[in-house]
Order: sequence, then structure tokens, then C-alpha cells
Amino acid sequence: MVGHDPASGPFRLRGARVVGPVDLTHRQLAFGLEFVECRFTDSLDLRGLSAGSLDLGASRLPALVADGLAVEGDVRLAGCRIGGEPGRPVPLGAEARPVRDGVRAPRRVAEASAEAPLRLADARIAGNLVAEELALFSTGPWSCFAPRLRVEGAVQGQSLTATGALYLRDARVGHALGLNGARVGGLDATGLACGRGFYADWGFHTSGQVLLRGATVESVVTFHDATLAGPHAGLVLGRLTTPRLRLDLRGAPEGRIVLRDAHVGALVDDPSAWPRAGNLDIEGLVYKRLGSTSPLDVKGRLGWLALDQEAGVGVFEQLALSYQSSGDERAARTVRHARERHLRRGDRLTGRIWGTVQDVLFGYGYAPRRALLWLLALVAAGSSWFSVRAPAPVGGSGQRAFDPVLYCVDLLVPVVSLGYRSAFDPAGWDKAVAVFLIVSGWLLATAVISGASRALGRV
Repeated sequence: MVGHDPASGPFRLRGARVVGPVDLTHRQLAFGLEFVECRFTDSLDLRGLSAGSLDLGASRLPALVADGLAVEGDVRLAGCRIGGEPGRPVPLGAEARPVRDGVRAPRRVAEASAEAPLRLADARIAGNLVAEELALFSTGPWSCFAPRLRVEGAVQGQSLTATGALYLRDARVGHALGLNGARVGGLDATGLACGRGFYADWGFHTSGQVLLRGATVESVVTFHDATLAGPHAGLVLGRLTTPRLRLDLRGAPEGRIVLRDAHVGALVDDPSAWPRAGNLDIEGLVYKRLGSTSPLDVKGRLGWLALDQEAGVGVFEQLALSYQSSGDERAARTVRHARERHLRRGDRLTGRIWGTVQDVLFGYGYAPRRALLWLLALVAAGSSWFSVRAPAPVGGSGQRAFDPVLYCVDLLVPVVSLGYRSAFDPAGWDKAVAVFLIVSGWLLATAVISGASRALGRV
């Protein structure tokens, strides 16, 4: 390598067996390095190296330490095998501790003591990071340790295999990050910034948590056809910001799906991929549109909300706003009706009773036709009663002819008087029926006014 002419292109070594450690730390090379299909008996130390490009395609080595690496072109690790014989996989999240908001997630790793067969902490790559069919074998929790990695191009990790997890906290990727078909022990990409899409789909498989907390992805985050296998596998996407999120997994996960405080333009999922009740966290989730790969009506969406057993009433209002923005006012009213039912569950006994009355009579203001049906039913029942049991006129004058329908309407409507209520004096059971109609009228009017004011106040 000494005396290599940069004009002749990269320094190439193919099919070689390299015995002993290779130390290129802090070297400044004006050309690229190609160690293709080589076998290294010891680790390759590239810390602080500056080079035009780096190609380790199909090579095998115990470890690649490249913290602070600076490459002007591509870094190619396609088909490479890094690490010794794989130990027992350690799923990310298996030893996690509870943190704020009840989200189980690992804390920030102490970088000085972190061990991984591939280290790219603070590395800078002006081109692409090509890691297709890369195999990473580790005995600890991390297979790749690359905090603050900077890649101006794309990260191509299709069909990547890692017995441990990938650590990409605060990484910056100019284009897409692709993990299609990858099999990993987890991923911690907290604080990731991606200029295009994040693709963990088409056979992506993880046995541990996938963390995208506080990540910003400018195009799409997709887990289409992904598998979250095992009790520790889940998605922690709190505070994620992206225009589109796909969660139509291959099957329902055993672990949690956390979308707390995420901001999503469009959210697409599938009921068959929903977690079990109690394993969904959507508190504070903001979205403009919901979609599903399977037919799903508003009742189904309410079932989705119910999976978050600790969610507040805000999740109902967010769903109602989504339906309202799409022009489905009926679905929005249905959701707000369910919101009132959910809200009343925490009231005292008297509040729950009054809430039940409002729900039955008027649907909390979101079922106005129900009040009319109750009114017509009461008028019909009262008219049937008084048509055969006409009350005696007051004072026996009989100046006003008795009309059972108008008499019942006058009893039921508490505000306007038609003169029939004061003109006739029922007795016995007739008086009890009249009092029942008067009380029902006041109850109905009070519920209508209360529900209508509540509904109009949220418009």
C-alpha cells in the first residue's frame, strides 16, 4: 500500500488471507481500498481513516472497527461476514427497564464499553453504505454500533443478518434506509433523520424491539409484511414524524406498538396485525388520514382505540377529526358519541346515571333523531291512554273540546303551552300518567339541551 499511485485507482486485494491485525488508524489516503473476498485472522482497525472508498465485499473478518471513518465514496460490505461464531441471540428489550410513560426501552448505551463486531461510530460516508447480505455475528446485544453515523447517500441493508441489534442512534441518512428482508435482533434508531424512506418490510424479521423514537423520516416509514417475533419484539415509534406510516405486519405481534406523540400524515395498518389489548399506545398520536389494507368501518376503528386501555378521550377526538377532514360527518359523530361514553365511565354514580339517561334519550347530542322518536313514542302512548280515559274539564265548564294528541303534546313540551294542560284535571291513574309525561318532557328537554350544547361546543 505504501507508494501506491492514486492515479491508478483503488488499492486492490482479492482473495487474500491476511494474518495478524491490520491497523490503518488515522491514515490519510487519496485513493480507495478494496479487500474483496479476503479472509482476515484478526480485526481490521480503520478508526479515523480517510479514504476515497472502501470495499470489503464477500470478505470475512472477526471485527471491523471504523469509528470516525471518513470516506468520499461508497462503503461496500455486501456479502461480508463479520464476527466469530454466533452466540445465543439477545433480543433488544429483553433486559429493558421501565422508563417514562411506561414504555419499556433500553437506555442510552455507554459507548466506551459497547462491544460489537461492526463499529461505525461518528463515521462519515459521502456515498452509499452497501450492506446487502451482510452477516454480523455477536455474542452480546449489539451487532452493529454506529451512533451518529452520517451517510449522504443510502443505506442498503437488504437481506442483512444480525444475531444482535443495530445501534443507529442519531444517525443521518441523506436518502433511504432499506432493511427489506433483513433478520436482526432489534434496532435502536432513536433520533434518526432520514431524507427519504425507512423500509423494514418484505420479510423483515426482528426478535427484539425496533426503536424510532424522535425519528424524522421525510417520505415513508413502512413495516409492510414485517414479522415481530417473540415477546420482546415490538415497535417503539414515540415522537416519530413522517408523512406516511405503514404497519400492515405479516401477523399480530406479541410485543407492544407504541405511537405515543407521533405525528403522521397517513397511517395504514391492518386489523390482523393489531397487537392484543393493552399492547397499543396511541396517546397523543396525531394523524390526518387513516387507511387499512382490509375493509374497516368506524366500529372497527373504535375497536382499535379500545386496544389502548389507558388512552384518554383525546384519541377519540383525533379519530373524529380524521373522519371529519375526509368528509364523513356521520362517522365523526359516531366517534364523538363513543367519546362521551368513554368519558362518563370515570364519573361518579350520579354522573354515570345522568350520562346513561342522555345516551338513551339523545345520544349525548350526536343522535338527534332519537329524541324525536322518544317524543313521538310518548305522544302515541299517552294519546292511546287518554283517548279512552279522557280527563274531566276544570270546573266542569267543558269550554274546550278534549284532544288526546294535543293534550299529550302540551304535557310533554315544557316551554310552550297549548292551553290543554290547564283546561283538564286528570285523577287517579290518569293523574299518574299525566305526571309521568310531564316529568318525561322535562327530562327529555334537559337532556336535549345539555347534549346539544356539548355537541355544538365542539364544532
